[in-house]
Amino acid sequence: MIFRFIKTGSDINWCYGYGRAFIYIAAISWCLFYYMGLKPFFYPIFKKYTKNVFRGKNIMAMKYTIYLTLLIAFIIFIIYDTTNNRRRLISLLGVIFFLFISFIFSNHPEYIRWDTVLSGVTLQILFGLCMIRWETGRNILKCFGDNVVNFLNFGLDGATFVYGETLIVKEMVFAFQALSTLYFLAMFARILFYLGWLQIFCFKIGSFIEMCLGTTVIESINAVTIIFLGMSEAPLLYSVYLIDLSSSEMHAIMTSGFSTVAGTLLAAYTSLGVDPRYVVTASIMAAPASLCFAKLLYPETIQSTTTSKEITLLKSKDTSLLQAASNGASSAIAMVQGIIASVIACVALISFLNAVCSYLGALVGYDGITLEYLVGMLFVPVAWLMGVDPEECQTVGSLIGIKTMANEFIAYKQLGQLKAAGKLSERSEAIATLALCAFSNPSALGGSIATLTTLEKRQSEKIHKVALRAFVSGCITTFTSASIAGT
Repeated sequence: MIFRFIKTGSDINWCYGYGRAFIYIAAISWCLFYYMGLKPFFYPIFKKYTKNVFRGKNIMAMKYTIYLTLLIAFIIFIIYDTTNNRRRLISLLGVIFFLFISFIFSNHPEYIRWDTVLSGVTLQILFGLCMIRWETGRNILKCFGDNVVNFLNFGLDGATFVYGETLIVKEMVFAFQALSTLYFLAMFARILFYLGWLQIFCFKIGSFIEMCLGTTVIESINAVTIIFLGMSEAPLLYSVYLIDLSSSEMHAIMTSGFSTVAGTLLAAYTSLGVDPRYVVTASIMAAPASLCFAKLLYPETIQSTTTSKEITLLKSKDTSLLQAASNGASSAIAMVQGIIASVIACVALISFLNAVCSYLGALVGYDGITLEYLVGMLFVPVAWLMGVDPEECQTVGSLIGIKTMANEFIAYKQLGQLKAAGKLSERSEAIATLALCAFSNPSALGGSIATLTTLEKRQSEKIHKVALRAFVSGCITTFTSASIAGT
């Protein structure tokens, strides 16, 4: 392969072709070298001489020192950077307000782990700066997202074969197109679980994030994978562990789902006229921020059984690779049916409430009053806190109302039209794009409940108990990301 690359003289593309192959080879080589050579010999020595350094209290002190230093540096940078436009500091006020309001309405404020909150906000800010002001950072994330999309598109090939091109490619019917990838992903995840690779991957990634944020393995891996897979697909990766989750952990999982969108939809949003840079930025910022606000609004009160020290790597009950594939595909049937039923019911309910609002409004001489309009008016102060220009607050507030009561597609379509007409400033456009970048609407709420209850019916009571609070937490997460972008 290397000989052919040199012979053809091709330009290296790190996202596709030879470049991607070289990355795969390097990653596999490093893993083999680390686990078969480096770790067995050097890890015991490293552990022996550093066991006193990496004790719990020492690590906590190091984390507080690092994150506080970074936050102070950010504040100094913002004060300096806004010398010519002090109004941008209103967005900083918005960040403080959303943190404060989350603390006020916390379920158990006495149990809040402030190291998780501090590290979550710090990483949210760092990711925001890297994505907004560093093009390479955006390109890396976009490349990864594109490869995830390409992988999930294999599921669409199967759906096209069964349902035909009209439903999948031309009309793009939600129940047949978007949900059909769940069958493929469920089968693939079950195969990886049978081989034991999925458990190891989740444990390693989750343990690293647990070290950074202080969250559990399952919460951590969910926050990362949900950026690329979405709230319906990501739980398939850790479905066998759902029975062990506490109410706080279930709340964190649902919050992550409501605070971002699936990377598979990036192309769809771009086609509506939305700048993909801001969508990518919002997605990566949501990973640490969702855990931060989840643990603010619903802190853990009991000892978790899914930390890196407590969790056990489960083994598949399937007896063969073929059985694992078959059971995986079949397991998605009930989940798809549950999502379809919940989305239909929630959208129908919103339509009914819109009709009621229109009827009551017409009785007092106000035609065209809808639930989206009323909710949008409530979000006008929120738009101002995020740093939107005062004359554009009502417009952005209305978009947030549409996203919250309908969905982000409709809101992004209107945002694209406003952008094309030049009715929004570039700064307000960026803030609005980040504020709308989330699956936080009634149909998504129903879909999330349906997905999790289908995967683990024994957790139904916990799921329904924390769902609405997680919905609000997801909204606050996106508003905070938009506020940071506004600075």
